[in-house]
This record gives sequence, structure tokens and C-alpha cells, in this order.
Amino acid sequence: GSLYLLFSGSKEREQRLFVKFLWSVLIIDVMGGYAGLAYFDNYEHFGFLKGTPFVRNEWYFNIAQVYFIVCYSYFLREKISIKRYRVILNWAMISYVIFAVINMYLSDDFFENDVIINYIAGTFIILLAVFLYFFDMMLGDKVLSFYKSLFFYVAVGIAISFLVRIPTTIYNRFYNLSNPEFNQVVLELIRYSNIFMYSAFVLGFYMEFRNRKRKEMVFEETPRYRKT
Repeated sequence: GSLYLLFSGSKEREQRLFVKFLWSVLIIDVMGGYAGLAYFDNYEHFGFLKGTPFVRNEWYFNIAQVYFIVCYSYFLREKISIKRYRVILNWAMISYVIFAVINMYLSDDFFENDVIINYIAGTFIILLAVFLYFFDMMLGDKVLSFYKSLFFYVAVGIAISFLVRIPTTIYNRFYNLSNPEFNQVVLELIRYSNIFMYSAFVLGFYMEFRNRKRKEMVFEETPRYRKT
């Protein structure tokens, strides 16, 4: 994404925000590794975490997951041209945030496990955003060049990734040291869903870059006439 902005010179607000969002995802994931680092360090540098609910990082990623879902939905909403669909998605996002916050506050799993209902509800929000984005695209002339748009690949990537990972969230209670085979399946599923999603993003940036360069070439080759 950063290379795309560097070489394309794109000034489009949504694309620049999306790249910043991807960097924030990286930072959030790295910071979320504190739990593993503390465990393997035998709490020598993170002794203040031992014996507290924050010794595990489930609470951290439960919050981060809401942020991810809202941001992906926001980016797709920004590409929808029909006002009614944008309003529907707006209310869906607001309702989801309120629901997720209340549910995290009341849930017994907040510190020890994934808040499953939040993830499932968030997946429905993602699918709603993807559906409205595709439907809006089909009703306009954008359907003729859908494969040239970055956010088409973003929509495909997040829809499939979130759907594939629902089982890992539902059965997350079985993810422990006593189930090595199950752990391996979960890790592989998460790994390949991430590879698919981010590969879709990369392909989207490439297609957007190629389309932009073709437009520039056509513009440069078009003869210009001065008024006399």
C-alpha cells in the first residue's frame, strides 16, 4: 500500500486512509504480542501483569476486532454512491459498536476468550457492507470496470476471510495445550485466510496502479489543440 502511494502519486482520500489503517493493523498486532513475550520471558520484564486479567491478550483483541470491523465497513461505505444504502450501513455500524461495547462489558469471556457474539455480529456487518457495495456497483456504470478498483478486492478479501474464521471463533474454547491437533488446524486456517485476504489487497493495489498508469498514458497521447 505504501509503495502504491509512493509510485502512483494518488491523492484519493479513501486510498490514503486505507493504507494508514493497514499500518495501524500492523502496529496493533505487534503490540498484542505482549502476552506471548511476557510468558516466554517468564514475566521478568512484565511482572506487573502476572496475576491480573491482562496477563492474556484476549481483551485487547476483542477491542481491536471491533475497530477492524468498523473500519472495513467504513471504507466500503465511502465507495457506495446511493445515499439510502450509506444511511443503512451507517446505522448498522453505530448499532454494532453500541452492541459490542455493552456485550464486552457484560461478557464473562472478555478477558479470557473471544467474545463470540461480537465476532458473529461483526461478520454480518461486513457481509452487509460487501453486499451493499456490490449492489451499488451493479446498479451503476462501475460494474464495467469493477476489477480495476482496489476496494473490490478489499471487499472480496474481507468477506471470505471473516466467513472462514467464524468456526475458529466459535470453537476457540478448545484452543489449548491439550488439543495440539485442533490448535494446528486453527493456526493453518487463520494463516491461510490472512494470506488470502492480504493477497487480495495486494492484487487490488496492483490493479488500481495499472489502471491509473493506463489512464495517464492515454491522457499523454491525446493530442491537445490550442484555441486561436
